[in-house]
Amino acid sequence: MKPTRYPAIAARAIGASAVLLVLLYACREVDRPTAPQIEARPVGDINTSKIALFYVCDNKFRATNNNQSAATVTYRVVNTSEQGTLNLPAKVKAVGPSETIFVTQNTGTVQLYLGTTLVTQRANDGVSCSAPPEAQVGQWSSVISAPIVQLHLHLLPDGRVLGWGHDGDPQVWDPATGAFSAAPSPSLMFCAGHNFLPDGRLLVAGGHITDGHGLPNTNVFDAASGSWQAYTPMVKGRWYPTNTTLPNGEVVTIAGTDEGGANVTIPEVWNGTSWRQLTTASLSLPYYPRTFVAPDGRVFYAGEQQQSRYLDVTGAGTWTNGPLRKFGTRDYGSAVMYAPGKILYVGGGPPTNTAEIIDLNQSSPVWTLTGSMAFARRQMNATVLPTGQVLVTGGTSSTGFNDPAGAVHAAELWNPATGTWTTMASNAVTRIYHSTTLLLPDGRVLHTGSGDAGGAVDELNYEIYSPPYLFKGARPTITGAPTNVGYGQSVLIETPDGATITQVSFIRFGSVTHAFDAGTRLVPLAFSPVSGGLQVTIPTSGNTAPPGPYMLFLVNGNGVPSISRIMGLQQ
Repeated sequence: MKPTRYPAIAARAIGASAVLLVLLYACREVDRPTAPQIEARPVGDINTSKIALFYVCDNKFRATNNNQSAATVTYRVVNTSEQGTLNLPAKVKAVGPSETIFVTQNTGTVQLYLGTTLVTQRANDGVSCSAPPEAQVGQWSSVISAPIVQLHLHLLPDGRVLGWGHDGDPQVWDPATGAFSAAPSPSLMFCAGHNFLPDGRLLVAGGHITDGHGLPNTNVFDAASGSWQAYTPMVKGRWYPTNTTLPNGEVVTIAGTDEGGANVTIPEVWNGTSWRQLTTASLSLPYYPRTFVAPDGRVFYAGEQQQSRYLDVTGAGTWTNGPLRKFGTRDYGSAVMYAPGKILYVGGGPPTNTAEIIDLNQSSPVWTLTGSMAFARRQMNATVLPTGQVLVTGGTSSTGFNDPAGAVHAAELWNPATGTWTTMASNAVTRIYHSTTLLLPDGRVLHTGSGDAGGAVDELNYEIYSPPYLFKGARPTITGAPTNVGYGQSVLIETPDGATITQVSFIRFGSVTHAFDAGTRLVPLAFSPVSGGLQVTIPTSGNTAPPGPYMLFLVNGNGVPSISRIMGLQQ
């Protein structure tokens, strides 16, 4: 194995108390949005798509009405004789949909009918209302000062976090102490592309001359030395490109605008020492393409455009069309690979609450709608958690590019098993354009940035979110694990909690900017209990898990993750 750049770290989750209020128009309990409405059509002057049903806790539900008119609906509890009538007030101007809380006598799935039309239904998830509120909606820290607007954000192999913005030197933040230290860069990397190399160093391509005009610079950050090194520049400058680490450890840089402000149509591939152009793969794409390595090794372009595409980087390169997404342009929406080959694309402009998924493992993959968020969002961030759920934070529901008047403070959590969203606790700071969110090795989530252009306030601060899983009992522990692993290896993860583990999650490091994490993907690992811990199998292919730095989490039957161990996946 190569010398390690992945020292083991330890951290601990924080906890505190919170107060949860149930109000007619401000319910923030364990909201469980429905899957897509069963039938969305006008019934009289009522649009059924504007009526939604949420599970709260025990046998408590919440119905919302976003129509201009009041609606009278019937609720029924499936497989029982129970039914009743609900009067749903009209939407509240300048506030949003009306909310009506009701409690059923029987436990079971609840259906809402408008006349004879089945509008929506929601299962009873069996959550106790007496559970601590943090275990239902999570908890936000206080707002803590930062020296810069952290609009580029990256986890480092030693567990610290590298960030930079337009003004000031890049900063390295230590979650254990809260301290920041400057890491001056060779050039201005504002609006560059970035991703991790197989050895854990961060490759940054491009940078800032003026708005719309990009540098061709190549800079690499090594956390072990805390220093930057400049390499051979690209053929073209790039402002707002995306870096994607390929299965063989090379990195392809796509899109952006050059020194003269023109769209860069030719992708370039970094081989560790120099760049090569994919001259037969010319294509003009919007800023920061949402790209992922697909199961067949090609690069999949999920958006922002509605037309998805595949890029084959062999030879001089080739683009081919993929399936159309259901929704149109998702401008500054967020996309994540929440399982190998499976992508969630959510939100975007014009602000929408819709979300859609695709499974690239299928022979003929297609985009399909999943459940919609409670809030329309643009300029938001989606973050994959160790459980495989996806957390969405920040953004704005207002029209226009970046209107703080419609700022969304409530986080939402998507469950891939059910396709439904749950409304979580609300943060304090408005975070819209240039905000960033990053999963930390202890399972908490760093939420920061917003500003440094686009008319948003410069937010020189950060908040940390502790998801509900940190309040649901003792965490599994990892007492021993390798620092570096190779493809196809079977490795021992030492733990006294092996018998309770139901999931082992391998999550690639985040590298986040402009509502997109170009680095992260979650890979569930096969495992079996053995004496002293778990025998875990590393993927055999870079198509499934591109080389680079990863966090390994153990998740128990209560959905509680361990503090991760950082590992380098090397060829």
